[in-house]
Amino acid sequence: MENRGYILLVDDEEDLLVSFKEILEDEGYKVDISSSPKKAVEMVKDNDYDLIISDLKMPQMTGDQFLKEVRKYNQVSSFIVLTAYGTVETAVDCMKHGAFDYISKPIDFNDNKIWNMISQAVELAKTKKNSLYYKNYLEVIKNESPLKSIITVNPVMKELLEYIKKIANFDFTVLIYGESGVGKELFAKAIHQLSNRKNRIFLPINCATISKDVMESEFFGVKKGVFTGADTDRAGILEMADGGTVFLDEISELPLDLQAKFLRFLQEKEVRKLGDTTSKKVDVRVIAATNKDLKQLVKEGKFREDLYFRLEGIKIQIPPLRERREDIPVLAYHFLEEFNKKYSTDIKGFTQEALQLLINYNWKGNVRQLQNVVTEACIIALAKKEYIDVSCLPSYISGQDNTKSMIFDYNLAKKINDQNFTTKYLKNLLSFTNGNISQAARLANIERQSLQKLLKKYGVNPEEFRK
Repeated sequence: MENRGYILLVDDEEDLLVSFKEILEDEGYKVDISSSPKKAVEMVKDNDYDLIISDLKMPQMTGDQFLKEVRKYNQVSSFIVLTAYGTVETAVDCMKHGAFDYISKPIDFNDNKIWNMISQAVELAKTKKNSLYYKNYLEVIKNESPLKSIITVNPVMKELLEYIKKIANFDFTVLIYGESGVGKELFAKAIHQLSNRKNRIFLPINCATISKDVMESEFFGVKKGVFTGADTDRAGILEMADGGTVFLDEISELPLDLQAKFLRFLQEKEVRKLGDTTSKKVDVRVIAATNKDLKQLVKEGKFREDLYFRLEGIKIQIPPLRERREDIPVLAYHFLEEFNKKYSTDIKGFTQEALQLLINYNWKGNVRQLQNVVTEACIIALAKKEYIDVSCLPSYISGQDNTKSMIFDYNLAKKINDQNFTTKYLKNLLSFTNGNISQAARLANIERQSLQKLLKKYGVNPEEFRK
């Protein structure tokens, strides 16, 4: 039978110890026993218990004294008090000092509440240990990593980090391949920071966000008077990055005519403004990135072959998150740590079940999607939980309807002092009530007029949510 957890039983009644041990072992738990609380303290020092179940009244030491001694050496094991009639008040006082719960004597072993309590106490301890492990592990990774911005324990990723350390100081063009969200810009920035250009500008540009009509002027600049509105000479992206590094994400989006001009720039290291007759020398390192197969685009006539060969001097392929699942838990804890730091919160970690769901998921949006999921889970956990559990995760990951976990109370939501979050909160609220403001105000626990003012302030239209 699978070991469900490691339990220490402490009681001066030998008969109870033996019978309770046998029953717990039948349920799949590993169990140690002790009739002496002083000896039990030594056992706590030497063993990694998930749960300690202790009598409240013992000759050598009371249960609350024993709990205080245990906590000197162990902060994560759950603690359940056994109490006879008349000592319940003392047992409740133990709970104020960190006990998980109490069980009344005589113990009714047929009571499902007791078995649920023991199971939950064991799971909480495992969750605490898991969180402590990953937090310490994350600290070690950050201290050992040559690049604090890239969190990884994956061997392929570690090889890539060592590789970019070697090539950073060579001014070759670098082409980074990888799916959307894997962290291509992080790698580009890391190369820049490890190079001799680290004290100069790093200019990230997403080629897909620039209109093709103005792309040439954006890259190469404009000469005064070349078209209406060009009142002065304006430097382009490549000139602005002089001395530094320009990162061109989604390089495949460059139109063919601009590809030819860009190739000349890479060969000559010169830029000529739109409408100008002279060129200017610039010293720029180019790092490009794409999530498309450039070789296939060359075959289709959508990308110049000569530019492709020029760009692919040094090639880096970043694996997707689903191919490095060992990175998922450390990244999840990294994003949790960032959330706690940014919003001064104290979410302690993930339950084992929630973390396993994150590890099992395929993450089409890669690291960026994981970060968004963890952030949203943190916001939901703020409502009532110390740990992110399954109910905090999106239903497409957990397979559950987590509507009940949504934040509705505005007084809680406004603690996240962020305009984007508040806008999203208001939209979620109205979506849930189909645009009914009165119902939304009741859920938010605020006056209807106050909600209307918020909707107006954040530009949220209730009509858009009415069905």
